[in-house]
Amino acid sequence: ISLTATVMKTLDDTMNSLNYVVIILIVSAGLLAFVVLYNLSNVNISERIRELATIKVLGFYEREVSSYIFREINILAVLGMICGLPLGLALHRFVIKTAEVGGMMFGRNIYLLSYVLSFVIMGIFTFLVNLIMRRSIRKIDMVESMKAND
Repeated sequence: ISLTATVMKTLDDTMNSLNYVVIILIVSAGLLAFVVLYNLSNVNISERIRELATIKVLGFYEREVSSYIFREINILAVLGMICGLPLGLALHRFVIKTAEVGGMMFGRNIYLLSYVLSFVIMGIFTFLVNLIMRRSIRKIDMVESMKAND
């Protein structure tokens, strides 16, 4: 009886420690996704600054100029989500097989809710980056952008 209680306590402690590791990995992955999307958007805008200034001079509305840039970023984000699914499955299998020890085996099921949440969280990050970068597009000085030599 004493041995079983000790094993159960050890298992509970291990699972609690693993939950912290999972939370740290999720937060780190989210921050990495945010930074990558932000840098991608920033480079995309700075590479096309003359093009965007020209579009603004031609009289396009702010929403049209923004959608011109963000359409590409949104497509890349969706492609990243789709490509991330099989890579995430492979990483999940690797982590589970590596973490298993002789007396302890983990469940290998991934629920549909996990996929949905990952897509939703990535969509939220993409939306936030688009909101932040919209300010950069508004700040483009049309005259200065057209004067700049490439």
